Amino acid sequence: MTNRKFLSNTLYFFLENQSIGLVVVAVACFLLRFLLAFHSDGVLPALGSSVEFAGIMATSFIAALIFFKDAVNKKMVQQISQEKHTAIFGLGKMSESLLQQEAKVGRSAYIIFEKQFQSEKMEFFKKSGMGLIEGDVFDDEYWGILNFETMENAVITLGDDRLSIELATKIIDHYNAEKLNSPLRITVHIVNPDLDILFHQSLIHKDTADNKLEIQTFSFFKEIAEGFYENHYVDGAGLDILNSDQDYGIIIVGTGELASNIIAETAKVAHLPNENKLTIHIVDKEADQFKEYILKRYAGIQNVLNLQAHNQDENSIDFYENDQLWHQSNLSHIIVCSDDESKNFTMTIDLFNKVYLHDIIDDTLSIQINTAIFNSHKLNDRFDSDKDMFKQFYTFGDIHQVCTRANLLDNNHHKIAKLVNFQYAENYMPDALHDLGNKEVLTAIDKKWFNGAKYSDQQSSITQSKHISLKLKALGLKAIKSSETPKDLLTHNRKVLDASLQADRKQINLTDKELLEYSKELPKLWGSEADKQSIQVKYFPQEYKSMFEKLIRAEHNRWNAFHYVNGWVYGEVKNKPKKVHDCLKPLADFDDALTQLTVVYDIYAILYIPNYLANTGYKIIKF
Repeated sequence: MTNRKFLSNTLYFFLENQSIGLVVVAVACFLLRFLLAFHSDGVLPALGSSVEFAGIMATSFIAALIFFKDAVNKKMVQQISQEKHTAIFGLGKMSESLLQQEAKVGRSAYIIFEKQFQSEKMEFFKKSGMGLIEGDVFDDEYWGILNFETMENAVITLGDDRLSIELATKIIDHYNAEKLNSPLRITVHIVNPDLDILFHQSLIHKDTADNKLEIQTFSFFKEIAEGFYENHYVDGAGLDILNSDQDYGIIIVGTGELASNIIAETAKVAHLPNENKLTIHIVDKEADQFKEYILKRYAGIQNVLNLQAHNQDENSIDFYENDQLWHQSNLSHIIVCSDDESKNFTMTIDLFNKVYLHDIIDDTLSIQINTAIFNSHKLNDRFDSDKDMFKQFYTFGDIHQVCTRANLLDNNHHKIAKLVNFQYAENYMPDALHDLGNKEVLTAIDKKWFNGAKYSDQQSSITQSKHISLKLKALGLKAIKSSETPKDLLTHNRKVLDASLQADRKQINLTDKELLEYSKELPKLWGSEADKQSIQVKYFPQEYKSMFEKLIRAEHNRWNAFHYVNGWVYGEVKNKPKKVHDCLKPLADFDDALTQLTVVYDIYAILYIPNYLANTGYKIIKF
């Protein structure tokens, strides 16, 4: 990488500073020619021929740089393809933002595949040491350039959903046909939600047992929605709702793709220990129509939360005079999230001036008012920095904060999801810590991830990771990024979490030793009929009075919600291809040993939090 970067920097230094290049080459050529001609021709003839020679060579030097620029790029593509790298197919706004940020921090192991280059942007990426291929990726001539054995990520943003899906399918088929065994994550940009769902459904039936493919879809609005609850708790910043059993609400202002994704993401994470019922209020002149769209798109969402439509036009005074709506009790968030950021600006300012001005002046506003702004503006900074006047106002959705390596490529939730899957059905090991820098360890984790998990199971594990912050909050804890070693973090995290649950676990006699013995029953779930009949249910929650048991229930509710939102239904006989599951009901309704034993997974989701966080560099502290 150093040689590639040096070559690129040298080339572009002389191209951008041609006068310096001309002087350097001219002086060097002049001296060389003069020294050679001096002894035979004399001073004056040597000077004349040297000046002429220097001029010709300097001009030729610049011409050669321009000529060899493409050759240098081809060389960089060749070098990058021999190391671990990411291939970008198509330059959409999201991938372009990602590459710009990567270039700024000096990461250049990227090959960009684009049908037609825009010279100014492309020159920037070339200068940064990235490789560029101009051509049609569906053409076998260009396809042969790609090296899938060293490709870690393939990001597909062709600007057309059909073409993006077609390319993803081609990569999957090629990967399988060649029987490749190197891990590859394919990230496909799909805007149309119906095509996204269809693509997901087709993947559910694909058995990944023989390969190491990870496949995920993304869109700008989907990434914004998922990132929203990275920075905000669904129940708000305080503890009032969390510590009560009262109903609470979130107001969604606006309709569109972002609002749809925000509602779906809320449904996945809005599971509190006291089972507080959540109502999402949709406020828009076409709220009824949008509600019907949500119910159609997310087929089981009414099993998770309530949806209420309020048909009100933001251009009318009635919109802002509905005091019963805007000042109802137990509101945690107002999320202004139409797909038009200028509209979001206007509505937020009107809410500030027409609805909440008195509350702001009196410092009694407790609701978080969140506004979707996609491109950085001065008003973003004002909202986020002036916490005297805009104390409860926040912006979210800035493309430069959404389209990052951490979100699109190195997502910690994916790492935790793999660890969740690795511990799945294994004996309880409270001190389990996996060296993610060890190739053999990673191979073992990947083997189980790809051999044991279908697409829906992988996505459910990712959603489990996103619920960790709420579980910690319920215990009066939170996680912060730390530079301490994983070993030290585990020791600390274990101590903090175990202390917060010690009394609850003692009350039900579920020590580490007892849980280890209980976990040894898990293999019977996949054993013979005699094994299943011999299952001993050594613990199952009954009263849900302690925080520990409430969190067990909350984890199962989260699992239910993920499946409901993705169209699963309950059935006495599990059938994953048909999206039918026998555990898709309240935990209190589990009345047989086979289903009651699965509570161990919900327990793991709580007790392994210190391990997951230590492995990804996070420290647990008091809230």
